[in-house]
Amino acid sequence: MNKILLFTNLMFCNCLAFTQVSDASRYAGIITGPELRKQLTMIASENFEGRETGTEGQRKAAAYIESQFKALGLKTADALQGYQQLYPLYQDSIKETSLNFNGKQVAFGKDFIAPLNINETGKFRSGKFVFAGYGIDDPKYNDYTGLNVKGKVVVVFLGEPKKDGKYIISGSARGSDWTYPGISKKAAAAAAKGAAGLIIINPSQESFNPRAVENGKKTGVYFPRSSSDMKHVNTIQVSHAFAKQLIGNNFDTLMKMTKAFLPLEKKWTMEKKTRISFSFDRYRNIINASNVIGLIEGTDKKDE
Repeated sequence: MNKILLFTNLMFCNCLAFTQVSDASRYAGIITGPELRKQLTMIASENFEGRETGTEGQRKAAAYIESQFKALGLKTADALQGYQQLYPLYQDSIKETSLNFNGKQVAFGKDFIAPLNINETGKFRSGKFVFAGYGIDDPKYNDYTGLNVKGKVVVVFLGEPKKDGKYIISGSARGSDWTYPGISKKAAAAAAKGAAGLIIINPSQESFNPRAVENGKKTGVYFPRSSSDMKHVNTIQVSHAFAKQLIGNNFDTLMKMTKAFLPLEKKWTMEKKTRISFSFDRYRNIINASNVIGLIEGTDKKDE
């Protein structure tokens, strides 16, 4: 009996090996160097203009791939009308923005920039600003304790403090979400406190070079994520020279402290009467892009 079972198993293994070799030989005859070269040369040709997502070149490439799927007899997905899965992409650009400080116009690109990923079309105006340290509202470290910022512009530094070499909030060598995404987190905290707007100071960015200014006028193409329930206030980033006008004589000391990630005690918070108005107008271009999907059913277990 054992000999018969062994013989049967050997026969099964031999059949399986023969099937695998047979399949490999069959597909080796279909997938050839010249055929691959033909397809890759076509896709990489100038006609498709680099195939950047959301561009005319990408749409041409998708149409070509769709034609090849049809020629091969691939099936379409039940959820789609055809082979292409369409989806929207956004690209934002600044139409117009302005900042006025005590009746004087502030220069965009020199004294301030307006992050496109935070700001919505709108305005704010206030007669006071409050300096609130790092702008953090957390049980482990809170810059807003004892502060009333309702209807006022909040001025904060980017980053978060450390103690004994570790970030206070995360308790590790890695920053919390007050560092990244950082700006959006602080804009949401300011909004929750009723602030009119937010001014941020980046300790490591003294001024804005021309490339940064130009890049800040338009975003890359991005996929829209589901909107957060958190409300944000419109936000400005200012140069160190302009920040010094706002904060005054304490600015240099505060800069040294934030570069060293030191906690900012309540004695550094301040409130000043200052007329600040900001307007922002954004244009959003919606671009259609697509994935191309074709289905090859299995020979067995089609339901999997």
